[in-house]
Amino acid sequence: MALTTRCPQCGTSFKVVPDQLRVRNGLVRCGACATVFDGRACLLSEAGAPPVAPPPAAPSVPPAHANAAPVLTPPAAPVAAPAEIPPWEDEPHIPAVAPEPPPAPAPSPAVLRGRDDIRRRAEPMIGPYADPDGRSRHVDVRDEARDDEYEDEDEYAQDQREDYDDPREPVLGDTRTRYSSATDVGRAPPEFLDQDREDRRSLIGKLWGAACLAGLIALAFQLLYVYRSDIANAVPALRPVLESVCRPPQCTVGYARRIERIAISSSSLQPPAGAAAIDDGRTRLVLRLVLRNRYDKPQHWPALVLDLTDLSDTVVVRRVLMPENYLTPEQLRGPFAPAGELKVSVPIEVTGVQVNGYQIDKFFP
Repeated sequence: MALTTRCPQCGTSFKVVPDQLRVRNGLVRCGACATVFDGRACLLSEAGAPPVAPPPAAPSVPPAHANAAPVLTPPAAPVAAPAEIPPWEDEPHIPAVAPEPPPAPAPSPAVLRGRDDIRRRAEPMIGPYADPDGRSRHVDVRDEARDDEYEDEDEYAQDQREDYDDPREPVLGDTRTRYSSATDVGRAPPEFLDQDREDRRSLIGKLWGAACLAGLIALAFQLLYVYRSDIANAVPALRPVLESVCRPPQCTVGYARRIERIAISSSSLQPPAGAAAIDDGRTRLVLRLVLRNRYDKPQHWPALVLDLTDLSDTVVVRRVLMPENYLTPEQLRGPFAPAGELKVSVPIEVTGVQVNGYQIDKFFP
């Protein structure tokens, strides 16, 4: 039998089922204002319920022989009025139970909820037995079917819990806490969540800043190592600093390499003066030349290439003279000074060829 209860908050009346009150310990949620209250304490008595108007009597239809001619009949015997039949009740009357104090709900931990659960919390909830207007006075057929289906009270209670308390599994890509639904419906989340979020963002920002600074420092050292010679040539005052930095890794700070700015002003290839001719198949010569650095910055010492030719101007011998072959150790430790000049004299000895001419060139090794 369905009972009628009334919300103490908004005054809305609606019907409830005794089994539902027993499973929920009397707790009912109003479908109009979503207020949770003890439904057994707010039950309405049968006298307070509005009386049900009797159905209108169907108009009597006169029989078809009413219009026929009167027929003489004996007087009918008086018929006694039928006794009034008591109304039939399909369910036994359940007296109102005294209200019990609702147990304090245990704090539920923060769980992940999906979009469906958030949408269900955000929308106004109207229970299956809600009656906002107080107009519905019929019994829910689905509840009667459930009463017949679940004969065992424990099985019915377990099914009710699965219907209303089934936790939603988290939706992939939408991991939200139970406080997210509070924010969606306009209620402010707890302050400690905002503070934790701010602390996390501050820590992440500091880590990104430190990583960017370390990357910039590493990039600066890499550029300094690759372009160390260009930096020293552009700013000569930084050369001692760069040389001291390159000393532990055993790297060198080079000088400019502008081979077109180094000129050979004069050269000659002759036998040594005052030397007696020795007929042993060897040809002894002396190469003399003058090198000039026409660049305004110091440069590396160039290497020299000497080609000896015969009468047909064919190269028969080629010699490569490295800086250590024509410089003294003191000159080799320093660079070719800007606007500097150097006189070179190198002895040359060849065997088994007839030398008639020569060609000389320069390059940086």
